[in-house]
Amino acid sequence: MDSKKLNEEQKLYHLLKKQNEAEIHEILHYSSQLKDIQNHLIRNYFHTLLTDGLKHVEYISKILADIEGGSHVAYLTKQGIENSILEEEESKNVLIDCLNLAQDVDTKEILKSIIVDEEHHIKILKHIYELVQNYSKDSSS
Repeated sequence: MDSKKLNEEQKLYHLLKKQNEAEIHEILHYSSQLKDIQNHLIRNYFHTLLTDGLKHVEYISKILADIEGGSHVAYLTKQGIENSILEEEESKNVLIDCLNLAQDVDTKEILKSIIVDEEHHIKILKHIYELVQNYSKDSSS
């Protein structure tokens, strides 16, 4: 690759990295605003903003990985998945502690719902782990 193309690619990479950070910042901002919004239509718009932001982060991350020359499944290492499972389990345990401390019925119901989601995430990650293990076995044969 010639020097000009390399410089352009480096500039693109840095701009995309900056944009990715901005998208993440926006996601955090919008999600923090949701708790105060009572109007259902406005809440729906914020959910759309969040969903789009997540898509943007995903797309930009893929482009960054391509520029870095990384694999599209680089994050799917066995260790990475095991770490994700542990993080989800830790989150679930913290939420259970919060549930046990909560007094308000609505808060308890919300926490129960999030705990169910965390348990579902753990099951999904365990399934992904099995798929990656099977893929690794098939690839090495």
